[in-house]
Amino acid sequence: MRNLYINILFGTILLVYGEKDCCRNIGKSKAAILGAINTLQRTNRLLGESSPISSIEVAFHARLKPYITLGSRQTVIFDQLITNIGQAYNQHTGHFTAPYDGIYFFACTFLRPYNATVLHLQMVKNSSEISRGHAASGGGSQAGAMNAIVYLHKGDVVKVRHFPGFGPEIIHGDYSFFTGYRI
Repeated sequence: MRNLYINILFGTILLVYGEKDCCRNIGKSKAAILGAINTLQRTNRLLGESSPISSIEVAFHARLKPYITLGSRQTVIFDQLITNIGQAYNQHTGHFTAPYDGIYFFACTFLRPYNATVLHLQMVKNSSEISRGHAASGGGSQAGAMNAIVYLHKGDVVKVRHFPGFGPEIIHGDYSFFTGYRI
């Protein structure tokens, strides 16, 4: 496919610049370029492509495997990758690093185990909070959730961490997930 594009564009360039007096042949050159554009558009339609540049896919879904007792501001490292299209989530640091500028959606669901009192988490972009979640006290395990839609620049980092200023709290492994994708 790429060779077809190159051949069409090369042929068009020859038509435009290959003449001795290209000023007299502007109409001919314009027609050749429009023909090349139409050919590329028809080829894309035949191949089912809506754009000559495909969208860049970025998506991840990760699970927390162990129970963890979190300290203040400690990053939750969702260490079991289920999906990591684009390799933007690092299961060793818990950081999602935006590979491209764009709008991203993030969600986190988590569980406080039955033997813990409460759980406070926040989602941060670089060092600024973009969402927060809470699993309340009460009988049995309690669930919490948070999500956010944010514009990220390439290199921005999104992570989930324990809320600042709170003492140790426990997050349940196996039932806690962090998910994100580029819209």
